Amino acid sequence: MPNSMMEANVRALWLFVQFILVVAIALMGALFAMENSQLVTVNFVVFSSPAISLGLWLLLFLATGTILGIITSSLIIGSYRRKLRRALKKD
Repeated sequence: MPNSMMEANVRALWLFVQFILVVAIALMGALFAMENSQLVTVNFVVFSSPAISLGLWLLLFLATGTILGIITSSLIIGSYRRKLRRALKKD
């Protein structure tokens, strides 16, 4: 089997695994939201939220925290890459 064909098979397998993981996580999130269906109002400093189920609030906060973590780590990694590029140019 040629090397490029094997790489394509590995890439397709990895894409399939990622798809299965995303579907499994989405199903777990949906089940979690359905099991935690109590209505909750969150009081922020400036306003109060509408009554939404506890599961949806928790998933919303999880998604927000994940996105903020990805953005923050991307900024830090970008800063380190710029520093590395500058250090390599000096040599």
